[in-house]
Amino acid sequence: MSTSAVCEVCGNSPAARIKLRRGVGLVLAQRIYKADAILCDVCAAAATSEYQSKTVIQGWTSPRSALMNPFYIASNAVNRAKHKKNLRDS
Repeated sequence: MSTSAVCEVCGNSPAARIKLRRGVGLVLAQRIYKADAILCDVCAAAATSEYQSKTVIQGWTSPRSALMNPFYIASNAVNRAKHKKNLRDS
């Protein structure tokens, strides 16, 4: 008997783990937000979109954040692609 992961947000299945990060520039500092959740495709797409858009809008006002944001954006895109693959393989 196979047990399938269930989305932490909506309860749908299949679901897989996804890790997302975003940075917010605070003039002289940076705030980093992280998400590590088991999500279905729809919820993962929404979470990725929210993290990417907030990073693009809020992440450029400190020097460190401006350097790190391209990494966060690329990392989120790679993690989303891995998430989709994991859902297909499940």
